[in-house]
Amino acid sequence: MKSRISVPRLALRWATAAVIIAALVVTSAIVANRTLFSAEHAVQSLHQHLLAGEGAEALGLLGAKVPTGDAVALDGEVLKRTQAGITDFEAQKAETPENNPDIRTVVAKYKADGVDKESTYTLRSTGKSWLFFDQWAFEPVTLPTVKVKANTVNEVSVSGQKIPLVKGVSTLPVFYPSITDASFSTKNFEADTRGVVVTGPAKKPVEISLKTQPTKEFIAQINSKVRGYLDKCAAQQVLMPSGCPFAYHTPSRVNPETIKWSIAKYPTIEVNYYNGAWVLSPLKVTAKLSLTEQDLRTGSLEKKTVSDEFSFTAQLTTSTSEVSVVPVAGSED
Repeated sequence: MKSRISVPRLALRWATAAVIIAALVVTSAIVANRTLFSAEHAVQSLHQHLLAGEGAEALGLLGAKVPTGDAVALDGEVLKRTQAGITDFEAQKAETPENNPDIRTVVAKYKADGVDKESTYTLRSTGKSWLFFDQWAFEPVTLPTVKVKANTVNEVSVSGQKIPLVKGVSTLPVFYPSITDASFSTKNFEADTRGVVVTGPAKKPVEISLKTQPTKEFIAQINSKVRGYLDKCAAQQVLMPSGCPFAYHTPSRVNPETIKWSIAKYPTIEVNYYNGAWVLSPLKVTAKLSLTEQDLRTGSLEKKTVSDEFSFTAQLTTSTSEVSVVPVAGSED
C-alpha cells in the first residue's frame, strides 16, 4: 500500500514554504532598500549621470536652480570633460541629523586631479514605493558658478569649448564636483591653462583669471619690423639718416660715398600690458659708422670707424592677429 500524506501535514508544508518565501522576499526588499533605494545610491546615480554627460538627467535628479550664465558646461562633451579628473568617487554612509529622521546627509569622497576632496549632499525622504522602498529627493540648491576673466581677447576655451566673453568676463553655471579649465591661444596672445575645482554650492563665483602673455610669434613680428626699420636707416649714406635714431656730428668735411652705417647690436624686444594697451619698452640700438673725414684746415684725410648706442621708442597697435609698429626716433644716450 502507498503511504499517504495527510491533508493537515501537506498544508503545514505549504504554509512553511510560503513563510520562507515571504521571508526571503522581505529580506531581499530590505537589502535592496538599503542599496538600490538608499540616499547613498541616489548620490552615486547623480555622479554616473555627470560622468556620462547627461546633464538633463542629473539636473532633474538634483532639482537644482540654474543661475544666469553660459550653460555650456551643463551637458554633453563639455560636462564629461569637467568630470574627467574626478576619480574614486564614493558616497559614504548616510548620516541622520538629530531630531530630523526624514533627512539624510551624504558625504562623497573622491580625488580631483589626484587631490583628495569631498562634497556634501542633503536628501529628504519623500515616502515609500511598494511598501518597502524608500524614496529620496535632493534638497533644493543653486548650482555654483565659475567666472572666467581675460583681457585682450573676446573668446576663451573652457574645458575644450570656445565661449565668448562680454567685456572680458563670462559666468558659467557648473555641477559639483567638477573641474573647470580655461585658456586661450591666438596668433599674438595666449594664456596658460588654469583650472578650478568646485566641490559645492557657493554664494560667490569661483574665479579663473587668465594672464595674457605675448606669443613668440608676436614678439618675432615686432622684432622683424624693428630690424627692418633700422636696416633702412643704415642704408642711408648720410650722417643723419632721416627719421632714424642715430646720427653723427663732425666739423670736418665728409665724402658721402665713404659713409657706411651698420647695426652692431639690435634692440631687445620687451612688451608689457599697461593701462589697457600693449606697449613696447624703450629700445636701444648700437650703430657703427665708417667714413673718411677731411680736416678743413689742413686738408688731411682720415678714415674713421665709430660706434655708439642710441635710444628710441615705438608705438604698437595690436589685435589678436595683427601688429603695427611705428618707431619714434629718440636721442643718443
